[in-house]
Amino acid sequence: MDITVDWSNLPLELWPLIGEKLKLRIEFLRFRSVCNPWRSYLPPFHPSTPPPNFPLPSSSDGPTSFLSQNTVYLLRPPATSSPPSSGGWLVKVEECDRMILRNPITSRRIRSECFDFLEFDMIELGKTYFLRYIHGSGSAFGLKKVIVMPSEIGECAVLVISDKGNLGYARSGNQKLRWFSHEGSVIDDIGFYKGQSYVVDSLGCAFRITMSSHEMVKISSKVVGLGGRKHLVESCGELYVVDRYYDQEQSNQEGNGLRLDLRIFGRRRGRYRRFRSGELKVVDFKVYKLEWGDGELSRWVEVNSLGDQVFFLANDCSFAVSAQELAGCKGNCIYFTDENDVGLALREVTRPESFVFDLEDLSIQKLESSQIFWPPPIECGCTSSSLD
Repeated sequence: MDITVDWSNLPLELWPLIGEKLKLRIEFLRFRSVCNPWRSYLPPFHPSTPPPNFPLPSSSDGPTSFLSQNTVYLLRPPATSSPPSSGGWLVKVEECDRMILRNPITSRRIRSECFDFLEFDMIELGKTYFLRYIHGSGSAFGLKKVIVMPSEIGECAVLVISDKGNLGYARSGNQKLRWFSHEGSVIDDIGFYKGQSYVVDSLGCAFRITMSSHEMVKISSKVVGLGGRKHLVESCGELYVVDRYYDQEQSNQEGNGLRLDLRIFGRRRGRYRRFRSGELKVVDFKVYKLEWGDGELSRWVEVNSLGDQVFFLANDCSFAVSAQELAGCKGNCIYFTDENDVGLALREVTRPESFVFDLEDLSIQKLESSQIFWPPPIECGCTSSSLD
């Protein structure tokens, strides 16, 4: 039997206990925005502890940066909304000394006249992290990606990829980063899968990070391809690597006498000429799913369709969403930016564009506007906004 609970009649002593479980500013705002009594139950948001501090690759002066985070949300209109919505939208929320809305792919700042947290159901899709200078402003230079290790290992710890493709590790308060040994290979991406941290190098070899022994354990053979950058993506419980091909990468490989996969030009008649003129920088993607081996190295198996899934490749994170969750979205596509290998710090001063790659017809289209990112176009009924 269903039981209806009137939240307003909960004992007053429970509200402070609920407040102790709210760690993020956005959680406080949503709670305190419900009504005046709820607003009075919790004081304005103040972090319970200062953000953890970490060393940087270019510094030997101890911890000179602090950890900041973004959260990617799927915004769903309430089920009772009228007229019913055909899907939701994606947005990235940066929480530092204040809240900032960003495009989830390009990270460009969104200036919106109004954003009512109570108008939507907010589903968290993932978190991204970066380090900011303690003395100064902006994100720290020299880093391509930062992730926070699970809390089970003790105090807050991070894994970082430097702009040179090295993998580093530090606990909060450490004087310097510790670097993993990986035999000269360049680390392209890092992420979590089923509670374990994994990295993939520029050849497509996957490694599991073992923190107890501070080792990278190889778990897969390399990807059969010559793409310029690899991205790890988890989708429907499976681990994928997306291999990104650049026009410059193809030219370099041709000049170095390496074997080219000429199909990317044969099946895309005339596109290479257009890319060389500077219109786009990416010419192809290939997607591989990890086929786990039993007692031997796993291998990457190429897949030609993502089905209903849509992959999003941002500079600081990668994630997958069902196309049915998003307004006006087509499945079997990859959304990405033209930032190439820009570090986390430069994302704040560049103005990247976003594109969509369709695995069905192998086309690449520039996104002038899209209904899947918050705010949707004006004609869809959103409040006015602009991108920095």
